[in-house]
Amino acid sequence: MKAGELFKRGSAEEIWSYYCGWLDLSKSEFMEIEERLLMEQIDLLSKCELGRILMRGHVPSSVEEFRAVVPLTTYRDYIPFLPDKREDMLPVKPSCWVRTSGNSRQYGCDFKWVPNSEAHLATSITIGFGAFIFASCAHKGDFAFRPRDRFLYCAASRPYASGQSLHSLSKEFPFRFLPSVEDAEEMTFQERLQEGFRLALSEGMDLFAGLSSVLVAVGERFSQLSLKKGESHGSLNLSSLLRLTRAYIRSRLAKRPMLPKDIWSVKAIVTSGSDTEIYKERIKELWGRYPLNLYSSTEGGVVAMQLWNYKGMSFVPGINFLEFIPEDEHWRSRADPAYEPRTLRLDEVEAGQRYEIVFTSLRGASFVRYRIGDMIKIVALRDEELGVDIPQMEFVSRCDSIIDLAGFVRLTEPIVWQAIEDTGIPYTEWVAHKEANEVGPILHVYLESAGHKHPGVTEAAAALHQALIDNNEEFRDLDSMLGLKPIRVTWLAPGTFRQYREEKQAAGADLGQLKPDHMQPSNEAIAMLTRIHHARWDA
Repeated sequence: MKAGELFKRGSAEEIWSYYCGWLDLSKSEFMEIEERLLMEQIDLLSKCELGRILMRGHVPSSVEEFRAVVPLTTYRDYIPFLPDKREDMLPVKPSCWVRTSGNSRQYGCDFKWVPNSEAHLATSITIGFGAFIFASCAHKGDFAFRPRDRFLYCAASRPYASGQSLHSLSKEFPFRFLPSVEDAEEMTFQERLQEGFRLALSEGMDLFAGLSSVLVAVGERFSQLSLKKGESHGSLNLSSLLRLTRAYIRSRLAKRPMLPKDIWSVKAIVTSGSDTEIYKERIKELWGRYPLNLYSSTEGGVVAMQLWNYKGMSFVPGINFLEFIPEDEHWRSRADPAYEPRTLRLDEVEAGQRYEIVFTSLRGASFVRYRIGDMIKIVALRDEELGVDIPQMEFVSRCDSIIDLAGFVRLTEPIVWQAIEDTGIPYTEWVAHKEANEVGPILHVYLESAGHKHPGVTEAAAALHQALIDNNEEFRDLDSMLGLKPIRVTWLAPGTFRQYREEKQAAGADLGQLKPDHMQPSNEAIAMLTRIHHARWDA
């Protein structure tokens, strides 16, 4: 049953029960579902070559035996099968293949190919549609969407996972995508955004999903629009001009620049990514409502999502069997790659603790005790406000992007990013790199100038140091107990990151490889940024 069909029957209650009813599960009921589906998955794995290899010939008869005898895996264990799309090796024939946009060269490939079973994808889409319901509802049981609501298409298209999700979502409810799914898949990302916003200006917009950074960049671009006398708007139709005129009047009455919320009143915004917490207040200011954040991956689909109170993310059932490596075990396994860290189940985690997340795909998908490389934090064991008896999480960082300083403080991307924002220093992009000088390890932050006067490197480093003290207890202890000041700042010339992307694109890099990682980018990336900076500076 699809949401569109349920809507025709006039049953918001049925829609809510079908897509969001899992919120009423007790923790024990949640675990019963996971364990039953895991045993079904073990049976499928025992009958395929991939499963026999990953389980080392064992056919576990219980969840605990499975956890005791089956080793943890990374994508490296799947290299002989997935990049070449060896469907004969898999638990079930995939309904589609999707790929990551990130750099996977550590595994000897440019990106990861991931098979999606029909049942795994369908469950992920069902749960994912619930995220849009939560992002739009005012209370439990509320359903705000109507057929032909306008959905801005501002994600990567197939074969990326985001594109596959939107393609499947288009069959779940009769949204009107701007541009259409078929047209969007024939466009570049930039063309898709331009056409989508052109249509939205003319026809309106009700909801969208995308990266937080894109929503902020587009929103700020709209704030620079004006309807001053003599400015050309010949390319806009009457409907667009009327919409902009009304928005201009609203902004003038509010005595501020025009913002997207003056143009559209959106019902829902759904985002995914580590930068949502950084940008959520700016998104609210620009678009008029908070984004609802979900935690998902190409390999695992939807893992957890926020609810309509926009607090911690609730783990979702029926897609993956989850395990958690305690933080001390994670660091021990990093120091000794031969060490197999112990794991906890979802009903064993503790509030306030950080864990590396591990999952086994359910419903015929292919990943077994898979270390995706993400660190999460359990913020609560249940959502007391909404009465949801499921542990609540927040994303901390990619495990390989955590920077350890002096064995005393571990800095993640959100911590550093928030500190940079809190300095109030204008910048356009940044990377942070752990380096060493004569006194020990330092955090070297490279900031691209916003094109106007900025503080000197010493002043900027001091401001960033203070922001880290204000926001991070570990860094505060590093300063007070050891007296270390391990921050160094280098300013990069305006346009450095843009030229970096252009050069990488010209060299044939994939979409996910066009930007350097924020945290601990490669030495080659730092050298390339430095080279571009000097060339632009000298010019």
